[in-house]
Amino acid sequence: MKQLQLDLNKRLLIVEYETEAECAVEWALMHAFKNPNIVKHGHKVNPICGGSELTEDIAEDISDYTNLFNKKCFADYKCDRYSLSTSAMQSFISAIEAAGYHWGENPVKEPRMSDYGWYASGHAEEDSGWMYEEGEDKYYESLKLFEESESRTFNPEKCIIFEIL
Repeated sequence: MKQLQLDLNKRLLIVEYETEAECAVEWALMHAFKNPNIVKHGHKVNPICGGSELTEDIAEDISDYTNLFNKKCFADYKCDRYSLSTSAMQSFISAIEAAGYHWGENPVKEPRMSDYGWYASGHAEEDSGWMYEEGEDKYYESLKLFEESESRTFNPEKCIIFEIL
């Protein structure tokens, strides 16, 4: 389980559960007891929405903005400014990225062994191997980068976004 605290227009706690099923059960339990002041993860919280249910309207309520020419300008947290071209959803995602995390898709692609010189000939494991030693080293370096990035990527289907009260 990973979690991230953000201070935007509201104080948020984003929690990713291990599975979508665990997330669904947690969401159902919170609503079954109709308790808006739940203590979770060391904070008194109010659930806002599931990560996959996040809409532009919800993001507008939780993201920082200022008014410019009677239009809402949302914060872009990666470059620390407000912009007319930034949507509320982009603002929310930029806050996550500014904290060193990712929302949705891991930006680092999973490496394939064949791209680094792995060959397989025949059906026996002993008939397979690396064409050159550097390929194996580079593959495992790339795999480590991918896994580190994956550990910092939130899957919206497994997340619940809370307001910290």
